[in-house]
Amino acid sequence: MSVNKDLQNQKPKLAFMINLIAPYRVPILARLAECFELFILHGQMESNRAWDQGVVAGAHERPVWGWQYAYKVRKSGQLFDQRFFHFEPGYLIELLRIRPDAVITIELGFRTILAIIYGFLFRVPVWVSWEGSLHTEGGLDRPRRLFRRLIAGTIKHWISWGQTSTEYLISLNVSRGRILQIQNCVDESWYVKPVAPAISVFPKPVILHVGQIIARKGVAELVRAAAALQSEGANFSLVFVGDGPDLVGLKALAAQLDVKNLHFYPVQAAEAMPAFYRSADVLVFPTMHDVWGLVANEAVLSGLIVLCSKHAGCAKELFSAECIFEPASPEEFLTAFRKAVAGKLPSSDSGKIKTIREVAEMIIAEVKAALLNAKQAE
Repeated sequence: MSVNKDLQNQKPKLAFMINLIAPYRVPILARLAECFELFILHGQMESNRAWDQGVVAGAHERPVWGWQYAYKVRKSGQLFDQRFFHFEPGYLIELLRIRPDAVITIELGFRTILAIIYGFLFRVPVWVSWEGSLHTEGGLDRPRRLFRRLIAGTIKHWISWGQTSTEYLISLNVSRGRILQIQNCVDESWYVKPVAPAISVFPKPVILHVGQIIARKGVAELVRAAAALQSEGANFSLVFVGDGPDLVGLKALAAQLDVKNLHFYPVQAAEAMPAFYRSADVLVFPTMHDVWGLVANEAVLSGLIVLCSKHAGCAKELFSAECIFEPASPEEFLTAFRKAVAGKLPSSDSGKIKTIREVAEMIIAEVKAALLNAKQAE
């Protein structure tokens, strides 16, 4: 193992390999930049993102050379999701140019293969950061499952972004002792401070959905549940904040079902969202497929009750059983939605959410300990 600098006198170099710099990752990366000479290697912005690449103070940002391929996932003939494959050899070029002392790479793909090659050649520790769950990865074909099992055996250090991610890694025969389990998080300071509501809609309660308007998010199921509950005489408002390929179709479905008190707002800047959360009483997160679901964190920190799909990675980690439901079951969705509108769900517990600082310090301690152990072993 070769460490480029004396850990006691100078910051070691840390390369963070990521597909794009999401705004919610910026505070964690900024804290890493205080403790390491941080190089953020990233690819192109994905076309379905509603925000720009984040800027991390104190870090060296290096866009890498390569290609991005977008493809659509369909289920039952309907657009379910849009995903991206990144083929960017420039990651390895930058690693060879920077010569970091440690590497963190996101996901199990081409980027991670390059990180493993670099780590092997220069005896540098590599952490693979993983978010997927048994549910989100359940549709993989056999070759990809075999590839992941094979490559998992070569990786010594893992970072999992929650319990469901840890469960998936264990299914690949990764031992629990090799996994640093953290948690997906947002900058809590944005949401805990009081702000005036962005909108005022009636009747109350106000039920909120935040996110892409696409089949994967369970938006059609939410509109159907709202129509069914209104047919029973329930009175409430339903607010959507977001955009996506299914927006026109969703509005048509709502009109067909005669959903009342329905409001649509476009994608908002991140700094505007706390005021939207303060305008609502309940967040409904009916996703069919999400590795975590940061809108749930945001809503809890804003003081909302959350009704969360069982298919969100955050569900069991953040919410009690009464607040978790199966969105694909109309009967179960309606029962849970009825309780939410009637105010019969328990309040969300913000104490279950790890802070940005806690998560960053866990990563910092892990990397520093590995570098120190390696130096002592020289």
